[in-house]
Amino acid sequence: MIFRSAFWLTVGFLMVAPHGTDFGAIAWHTKDQVVSAGTDAAEQLIVSQILADQTLTKSVARSVVTRLVSSSTSPSAHLPMQDSTAATFVFPRPRPAAMG
Repeated sequence: MIFRSAFWLTVGFLMVAPHGTDFGAIAWHTKDQVVSAGTDAAEQLIVSQILADQTLTKSVARSVVTRLVSSSTSPSAHLPMQDSTAATFVFPRPRPAAMG
C-alpha cells in the first residue's frame, strides 16, 4: 500500500513538475539560506539573553569601572571572584496527596 502510494505520488510529481528545473541547486541554495538565517537568529537570541541578565550586566560594568579606576600595575585583590548577591530560587509546589 505504501509503495503503491509512493509510486503514484512520484509519477504525479514528475508530470506536474516544471521541466528544465535543477531541483538540486534550488535545494542547495535554500539550505544555505536556512542555515544563515538560523545562525543569525541564534546569535540574536544569545545576545538578547546576555543583555537581559542583570547580574551579568552589573558585574561587567563593575569590573570595567574597577579597571578604569585602579592603576594598571596593581591588581584588584579586594574583589571576590563571585558576586555575593543572593540569588532567588523558585521551588516546585509539593505534590498533592492524591498522587501518592
